[in-house]
Amino acid sequence: MIDVPCLWHPAPSRPQNVYVLFQARISGQAAGAGRLRLRVFGVSLYRLYWDGEEIGEGPARFSPDRPEYDELELALDGGEHVLSALVHDYGVHTRILMGGLPPFLQCEATGPNGALPLEWRCQELSAFEPTERRVNGQLGWMESCDTRLLPDLRQAFEGAGWREPVVVERPLGEAIYGLKTIGDCLSLPVEAEEIARGEYADRFGYVDDDPPLRFLSRDLRPAVPSDGFWVRYDLGRIGLYRPSLEIEAPAGAIVEAGYSESLTDGRVHPVITLSASTSCNMDRWVAKGGRQALQTFVPRGFRYLEVHVAASPSEARVWRAEGEMRTLYDRPAGSFQCADPLLNEIWSMGEATLQACCEDALIDTPTRERGQWLGDAAVAGMETLSVVYGNLELVRRGLLQASYRRRIEDGLAAGLCPGQEAYLTSYALYWIIGCVRYSRLTGSLELLRECSDTAERTLAFFVSHMGTRGTCPPPGTWDFLDWGHSVPPGEINVSLNLLLLLALKEMAAWERALGRADRAELRLSQAEKLRRIAGESYSTEEGLLAKSVPTEGESAPEGRRAGFHATVLGLLNGLFDERTKPLAIEFVKRHMASCFPNDPQAPRLSHPDAASDRLITPSFAHFSLQALWEAGEADFVLEQYRSCWGWMLEQGATTLLEVFDTRWSHCHPWSAAPTWQLSRYLLGLVPEPDEEDALRYRLLFQPGSVTSASGVLPLLTDKGSSICIEWSREEAGGWTYALTTDRPVRIRMENGNIVRQEIDGKEEAAGEQQENDWIEVSRSLTLSFA
Repeated sequence: MIDVPCLWHPAPSRPQNVYVLFQARISGQAAGAGRLRLRVFGVSLYRLYWDGEEIGEGPARFSPDRPEYDELELALDGGEHVLSALVHDYGVHTRILMGGLPPFLQCEATGPNGALPLEWRCQELSAFEPTERRVNGQLGWMESCDTRLLPDLRQAFEGAGWREPVVVERPLGEAIYGLKTIGDCLSLPVEAEEIARGEYADRFGYVDDDPPLRFLSRDLRPAVPSDGFWVRYDLGRIGLYRPSLEIEAPAGAIVEAGYSESLTDGRVHPVITLSASTSCNMDRWVAKGGRQALQTFVPRGFRYLEVHVAASPSEARVWRAEGEMRTLYDRPAGSFQCADPLLNEIWSMGEATLQACCEDALIDTPTRERGQWLGDAAVAGMETLSVVYGNLELVRRGLLQASYRRRIEDGLAAGLCPGQEAYLTSYALYWIIGCVRYSRLTGSLELLRECSDTAERTLAFFVSHMGTRGTCPPPGTWDFLDWGHSVPPGEINVSLNLLLLLALKEMAAWERALGRADRAELRLSQAEKLRRIAGESYSTEEGLLAKSVPTEGESAPEGRRAGFHATVLGLLNGLFDERTKPLAIEFVKRHMASCFPNDPQAPRLSHPDAASDRLITPSFAHFSLQALWEAGEADFVLEQYRSCWGWMLEQGATTLLEVFDTRWSHCHPWSAAPTWQLSRYLLGLVPEPDEEDALRYRLLFQPGSVTSASGVLPLLTDKGSSICIEWSREEAGGWTYALTTDRPVRIRMENGNIVRQEIDGKEEAAGEQQENDWIEVSRSLTLSFA
């Protein structure tokens, strides 16, 4: 593809928010009957059409030095066909695509008789009116389309204004092109349910005067003559949708669609909270007259849709409304059910959220950003994907792109990329931990080999800022761990150092996997040094771990204050002994019980600057509740799911809130700890892969207050393979546990109350295995617990 000409309009009317249509004729007679292969790439959003029918879209987000082209195949007969590519050049940076690159389109066509020369013509589409409003500072532009001016894409070169495109010489330099490494996004129709309708009167400004304010200012129960009518819809849950409307209206009538995740005072507010900018979550069309279909060029994030038509209900009508969900996945490969309907509903909320946030990347939210943050993708996102869809291709791609977009000056892995890139200390460490986790879960070393240099440089960044009390990176890199968690200047962030300890241990495994024993020993020695620092400098008087300590000067244990996050990470690092571990567990439980929503009177995380030590978040529950599961606190954890995630359901949510407050995003995958933890810990089979065996598991049976459960766990090493688990409490007492697998697995029992054991249909004496023994299960395992 690097030698395929990069084409663009010779003289677009504006440098941003411009739509250019490219067309070429393809003769089936010249190409030969059979299959036509198209390879397409561009740095701006494009949609492809074959004789007027949409056949593809692109590009998938990419690093400029590693562009990925789309490949399509079409049936080719002997007739003449029209290939169209509509390109929308944003001309600005977004969370998805990088600005500052010259716009262009590349297309290579190959038929049965070989390469086809394409004689392109292009035209700037005047149907899309320039607007000054972006959806917000993270995304693209509001669409305003006069449908009367749209060309018929079934015809080639319709109308005037066609130009010969110019060639843009090597806009990406010597970039390494490759075929797109993920599947094509699906377009799943979701019906919109009408929930209200009425007439409206305008009360604010001209048509282009602050569109969302004008939309919001309309009187929906007018006492004066109306200017149009409105219909409000509910799509049932938040998703990334291309709104699709079928309307009937007079020519020239303005149709506007506003979107929101939730209703505010009973109506749609087409603005996006926490955008850190103005926002305009709406689009506009001008009707061509009669009955017609309307659809946006790009998807929008929302659950509620409100359509305003500037015409009388007697002469206009909305016949149909739906959303076409953009997602990489349709049906889950994994499942979970138990005797508690509330836990089942919470698990399903996680699955719905994940589907809404999986497109060409695992994104943080479909509405506000669509950003590929490593704190979402490499942490809770990876674990949830593994149990719901059993496919980690998005995670792998995100980890690679974080390596490609490492910071130039010091090699730190990117925490957000590509696009409006950000570098966070914690996310760089999550990246290292995530790379090793991915490798173990999939049994592949390829990612570790490719990302080795970035890992070395990332760790070197932290080691270079190491003092006698741990690492303390200078200002300039975002030192984020959790909302509500902040450390004063001049203080060591203990939690960051404990993440570094985890990363060093995982980096030792990384080096071992690549056969570099000496490098592995270096990482273990660095980890041991940090472990000693933790014991000497971070412990409180009672034996917990402090939130922060001074970088220098006096720091006695009795003056240190225990930190929730640090204590959780200390449990995961195994830093507590027999005396202090129970104290740490009780401290974590006590802290969580004192926070909202467990305590309705506790402080709320109402906005990002609401710093308080008395807060918990769904994102950090990935760590805190995992630590409690590992500590045998099943009942407490299950009650946290019911109390905190149950609170989300009480608010009317059908996808997971970003935090325990309704003023943030209502669809965020980092809140899905219950989904992956129920599938793993309540089903009782916890992955314990190492560098040699990706199919090793610990059987850690903790039913807690639940009387039965069943589910399917996808196997990440073999597509389509899975483990099925079902267990229940017997009326006479005790428990039965049954497991079947499509692939041989190794299991280590961590329960000592097994009274009967059958492996692959053969009964064996229970309890004969030693604590660290692994048993081989080729087909099935049946257990009875006292």
